[in-house]
Parts: sequence; C-alpha cells; structure tokens
Amino acid sequence: MDDLQFHGPPVVVPWWPEESAGNPVAPACPGAPVSVARELAGLVHTAHETALRAHQALEDWALAGAARPTPRVPAPVTPAVPAAVIEAGEAARRTPAREAGGFLRASVTYRHDGELPSAAVLRTDTTADTEGAGSWGWTVHHGAALLAEAHGLAGEGAREAAAWPVRAVPGDSRQFRALARATRDRLGPADVEMVCTEGPGSLRRVTEATHSGAETGRYHLGRLTATVDLGRGGPGTGWPALLDAAWQALHLHALHQGLHTCLVRPALLPWAGKSTEIEVLDTAQLTGSLTLEADIAAIGLVPRPHVVADMRVHTARGPLARLHNVAVILRERPGTPVGPGAAARQSGDETPPFANELHMAHAAEGDLHVAYGSPADAAQPKVRPRLPRGDLLMLDRLLTAPPAEGEGSPESEYVTEYDVPAAPWYVRENGGTVPHLMYLESSLQAAAFVGGALGASFEFPDESLTVRNLEGQDHMVRRADLLGRTVRQRTRILARTPLPGAVLQRYGYELSVDDEVFYRGESVHGFFTESALASQQGLDGGRLVPPWLRRQASYEVRAVRPDLSALPVGQGRFAFLSGTESELVRDGGTHGRGYLLCTKPVRADDWYFAHHFLNDPVMPGSCGIEMLIQMVKGYLLCTGTIDEKELNALRTPPGAELRWTYRGQILPQHHEVQAEIHLRRIHRDGKGLTAWADGSVWRDGLRIYAVDNIVLQVGDSSGEQVGHP
Repeated sequence: MDDLQFHGPPVVVPWWPEESAGNPVAPACPGAPVSVARELAGLVHTAHETALRAHQALEDWALAGAARPTPRVPAPVTPAVPAAVIEAGEAARRTPAREAGGFLRASVTYRHDGELPSAAVLRTDTTADTEGAGSWGWTVHHGAALLAEAHGLAGEGAREAAAWPVRAVPGDSRQFRALARATRDRLGPADVEMVCTEGPGSLRRVTEATHSGAETGRYHLGRLTATVDLGRGGPGTGWPALLDAAWQALHLHALHQGLHTCLVRPALLPWAGKSTEIEVLDTAQLTGSLTLEADIAAIGLVPRPHVVADMRVHTARGPLARLHNVAVILRERPGTPVGPGAAARQSGDETPPFANELHMAHAAEGDLHVAYGSPADAAQPKVRPRLPRGDLLMLDRLLTAPPAEGEGSPESEYVTEYDVPAAPWYVRENGGTVPHLMYLESSLQAAAFVGGALGASFEFPDESLTVRNLEGQDHMVRRADLLGRTVRQRTRILARTPLPGAVLQRYGYELSVDDEVFYRGESVHGFFTESALASQQGLDGGRLVPPWLRRQASYEVRAVRPDLSALPVGQGRFAFLSGTESELVRDGGTHGRGYLLCTKPVRADDWYFAHHFLNDPVMPGSCGIEMLIQMVKGYLLCTGTIDEKELNALRTPPGAELRWTYRGQILPQHHEVQAEIHLRRIHRDGKGLTAWADGSVWRDGLRIYAVDNIVLQVGDSSGEQVGHP
C-alpha cells in the first residue's frame, strides 16, 4: 500500500485540522490568490490520504477476522418503540441479497424492561457471516443499555441447523380466570380500532381477531386467531414486522382477558429477557395480510400481567412461518404505585377494591410486599404465609381497606370477592356439582388474606412462618347457582391471640351472591413459626390410636374390599379415592350403621402440593374433607343404597352443619394416609335420600383430622331436620 502515498508537504490545509500539526503548510503569498491548480492538487492529496486510511482499515479488519462486530453510526428513532429497536438491528445487516427472500431462522431477545424515550438514539453492532455459513447477529444499544439482540441463520443450509424447540403439553388442564368477562370473542376491524383509540397501546398491525375458550388450544389456556397486516415492502416489514404483529396480537389478547384492569394505565411491552425463536420459509412473502394462530402457553399476573404463546403463520397458499415463546407483559409506568390502595380494578358493583387480582397472585406466589404494601425486607425468610396457587386460588379482590395503624378497629368487617368461572375445573371433575372444597377454600382464603393484610404475615420477621387452619364449622344456608357469578365474602375477625411462636385468629364469615347469603361459618387460623408447628401432636395427645376396624377382632367383623378407584365419584384432580385399598363393613362403625376404611400412599407429586403453598407444600384440609365426602358416596353406591344417577345428584343440603378439627399436616415426605367414615343414619322417603356420617384422617398412624356431621342429600327427603339426625 506504500505506492499510494504522496511524498512532500501538502500544498493546502488538510480536511482534518486537528491532524495538521505534523504537516507543514506551504505559505501563501500575501495578497496573492491561490491558484486553481494548487487547490486541485490539495484536494487530490487529501483524497489519496483518505483512500490510504480506508485501505488500512480494510486490511486491519481482514486480519482480525470477519466475525468482528462492526459499529454503526447512531441514528435517532422516533417513536422509540420495541418494533423500531428490532427494525434498527435488522436494518444494520440488510443487503439486497438478504432482501431477495429465502429461508431464515432467528433467535431474538428484547432486553429493555420499560418504555424508551420518545426519541432515542440507537447504536447497532453486527456480526457478519462466517465461512459462508449464513450466520448473522446484531445488538442494539441505547447509550450503555443493551435493548435487544438477535442471531440466526439464513439460506437453505439453515433448515437443518437446529431442531425446533418443543414445549411440553401439561398433563392437567389448567384454568386461567379472565379478569374481565368480554361480551364478544370475535373482534372486527372497528373493535380493534376502538381498542387502539381507547386502550393503553397501539395495535395497528392487527385487523381482526378471534379469542377461543380458556381451556382450548394445545396448552389448554386458550387460542387466538388473528389477521395481521405487515405492509407492502420497504422499512418496517420482514420478520421484524412479523414479530411486532405477534406482540400486538398477544397484547390484544391480554386486553380481551382484562389483564390491564389491575394496573393504572399500564405500558404494553415485550417481556424483557424472553427469547423468541422465529422460522420463516420464505422471507419474501412476509408482506400484506397474513393469518396468525396462537396457542396460549402461559398467562398470569406474576411478576406482572403477561401472556406467552407459540404461533403459526399462514398465507392464502399455506404455512409460511412459526414462532416459539412470543412473550408480552403489561407494566406500570415509572412512579406509579402497584400496592394495595392503588388498584385500578373495579368490582362487580363498581366499588373500587383496596386489593385486586394482582395482589392476590403475589400473595400466592409473588412478592408479599406487592401483595400487602409493606416495606421491602431483603432478609425475609423463605417461608411466609401464602394463599394457594394456580387453580386452587379462589380469591380475587379485597374491597375493604384495613385500618391504618392507630386508627379504627381490626375487628371490623372485611369484604372480598371471588369470580366463579362459568365452567370451573372443580365442577367438571366432581361429576357436575359444586364440591364442598369450593365453599371451604373461598371462605378460608378470604379469612387468611384478611389476617395477613392486618399484619399476621409479617409477624416473627426473622423466622419462617406458616399459616394453618386449625378448626371450624360451617352452615349451608341455601342452594345457590354460583357458576359465572361473583361470590362476595364478608369476614369478621372475632379474636386475636398472640402465643409464643404463634398468633391465633378466629373469624366469622358468610358468602353471598347478589346480596343473598348462601353459606356461613367460623374458623380458626394459626400463624406458626417452624418450632411451634412442629409441636402438633395429633388429636389423641400424641398416642397412635388406630382406625376402628384395626381395633376389632377379626372374627367379630366381616369386611369386603370394594374397588373404589373404579367408581365415578371424582376424576382428574378430584380422584381422591384413586389408588386406595378399601375395606367396607355394612353394619360396622361406631354407630353400627356402616363403615368404610380407605388406605392410600402419599405421593410427593400429588397435584395439591404444588398449589398449597409456595415453599411450604402441604395437603389442604379441604382435600381431606372432600375425600371423606367421596367415601360416603362410595359407600352408598357400593351397598346399592343409591344408583349412579343419584350419585351425581348428591350434595350438601341447606341446613347442614359441618364441623372439623385439624391437629396435624400431610407433607410430601410422609408415607401413608388412612381415612374412615362411620355412617350415623340413612333416611329415604318418597322425596329422596339423606345420609349422615362422621370421619377421621390418619397420617402415618397418627390421627390428625376429625370431621363431624357430613351430610349428603339427593332430592329433599328430610326437610328442616337435615342438620340434626
């Protein structure tokens, strides 16, 4: 490259004044004009110097290798939206050859967790192809912050480069309860335009969309079919436009499900840190109107409202692309509070709630300081009192604000709400009737959250703390149609008793629909430190008292062994009798009216351990009660007292009063559960049948549950005397 150099001093000042110090400038004659020839010579000299520097830069780049990132000149982007960030990165690697179309695989991750300034200056760095393999990559920064990064392969050779990720299909059907009950599931162009105008973000690429049921789709969480418009070439098209359309379609689904209602004016954003895989058969076809089909893979509220989906994209001629793990999130804007008292959510009668679904979700499996609004404590122990998670969570809103410290009385009445799905999983898996578990969980969860909101969840801050229901009683006031309606819980704290290592709280509560009470009861919760909880000794003072059948001489009883696993008394998660060994005595038990003993192993993967509670898995007492209720049904069916048609109609009648006492817990590491029922009375008349029973539950030989006055009825056989056999 030396032959490109000029020798001798330049004849004019160079174009880079800061570099002219080492180059003497020829003096001009005072008052004499500079000749055109001298100016031209200077320009030629400068041009050659520029060429020399360019050649040297190319030589350095070639020696360093083609994979070196190439800095791009910063360019302002207005408005600074995520789609513009992705487009800036892709524009940095775009060439006429790449715009010609063909196969493409991309993995893109949006990194910025929040909104960008309205006019942000972006810097892009690219990685060039290596050895003709078609690989590429880029990053986009705003200042020192990494906004997005992507890498991938292009060309026909990329088809065999890597296997497409496959997401596991869940074994159990999960159920997400929408925060809003939409009046329409199919949105036309006018509907989408209205959302763009009135909603929290722009959805300009979506022209229409259809939202299917919550339990449809590959992952049983819903499906979305949308028509999207990618434009007709030029900037803002290609696979970045497809990803933008996918984000917008999921944001529309989030709005349809009401996820925006638990935050104040949220921002619609890609979920930062979630990598999305994109595969396009021919990038040249990524224009105009396309059909997008999305299987919702995740939808929830922790850490903030979000939707994740896998997608397929079609043209009129057939499949064009697929996307894996498209993820969007709704976040509060900077400075906007999210704790209780700042809720945007409205309840059924437009009463602003003190705490909404976001706070309940965090009370179950998120940040307790979001749930209760308490100051952060980095040293907080791992185990804290929680609400159940997932499908077992049956609490949505707290309408009543707890009194400020030093104000009011904690014994006030607190109002909460639970939106019952139109087709709940627990009804489907319980033979079509509402199980007693729902009444117990919805009322006891309300009581536990109220207790936590009043400070019990932050007692003993230096120790692990758990919450357990200890005892209670309930009264079925009347039958009520609950499906698709809002249940309102009214909870009153009757007493609060501090103890060494524990706090006990007694509650009274009632459930109502449309201001008509259908259920009421009382219960006691204990908030226990680990050492206090370990001191529980069971119901018999720590003695191992076996079930009734094991205390009888073998020659005195005649037991049969029915297969209750085959009976249609519960399915799926409600198959509490599945895998049991059963022993039935027709004239046995304490009252001589009938007896059933069931024994089953404890499985660490039983579904309720993952739901009840986070970092503190324990079998819910309501599941133990439901098992005893199913045993009564099984006894009646096995003995021919009822047929299968009557079985599905059995339910707890109005007037029934159930009482329970818990003095122990069933954990994943335990080995065996035993449960027994004693029939007290069976009454049949021309109006139907009513059965009364008592029951107990053992864990590894220790009796820990006692449940009295289980009442089941088909028809209306015993009138007002149902609670007193």
